[in-house]
Amino acid sequence: MFLEIKDIKLSFTNARKETFNLLNGVNLNVEAGKITALVGGNGTGKTTLFNIICGFEKRYTGDIIFEGNNFNKISPHKISLMGIGRLFQGGQLLPGLTLMENMKIASDETVGESPVSLFTRPLATRAFEMEREHKALDVLEQVFGPDNKYLSMVNQEASSFSYGEQRLLSLARLLMGNDRLLLLDEPTSGVNPVYIETIERIIKEMVEKDGITVLLIEHNMQFVRKVADVCAYLEDGVITKIGPTAEVLDDKSVRNSYLGL
Repeated sequence: MFLEIKDIKLSFTNARKETFNLLNGVNLNVEAGKITALVGGNGTGKTTLFNIICGFEKRYTGDIIFEGNNFNKISPHKISLMGIGRLFQGGQLLPGLTLMENMKIASDETVGESPVSLFTRPLATRAFEMEREHKALDVLEQVFGPDNKYLSMVNQEASSFSYGEQRLLSLARLLMGNDRLLLLDEPTSGVNPVYIETIERIIKEMVEKDGITVLLIEHNMQFVRKVADVCAYLEDGVITKIGPTAEVLDDKSVRNSYLGL
């Protein structure tokens, strides 16, 4: 299996010494080349599960296995280099950098990042920087088409783009690495319908054209129905229903407990 989430449990204790179980044994297998949606109510631990996969949260028991590698005790940086990228909830471009700079720092190529290399290997460093710039332009063209407006806006500061545009560009930026799995936390949150259609297209093309596997958290059920091949419903700290998206979302118990229908 591409990504195996095995019996993940996590509890926390508040200031009054009360213990709460957030994840009570989550089991989920994510199939390669598919879009899997993780749905459930607010506060059910979906983003926490993403943090566990990425190595940001260590207070858990169970196993995260990606392409046969167990991620327990591995640092977030090393996990990222193993081929997992993430779009954070509400995360946008870095405002103090230009669009081009935002694109280049998303590359997993580290050549040229050391100040020493500017003096010891100036020509090689500049060549790598040019390669990154060309890749950034290629990605923008791939995602938004030839002669799209962003190609002429790469030197503008990220803060000059609207929230929706930054969300689109943050998705495109994920293609700067060599990720095989993308974790997308509420990609359509706060985005107007016009941009949501573009986000839908980008995600589908990432899977169909680039061979990327996607695990996403999303509260927009119409969007989930359009993009997800598989849907997993998280309730009371466990996956209570998983299967084809329409089958899960139309399940009577899911509709009653989550959708209120």
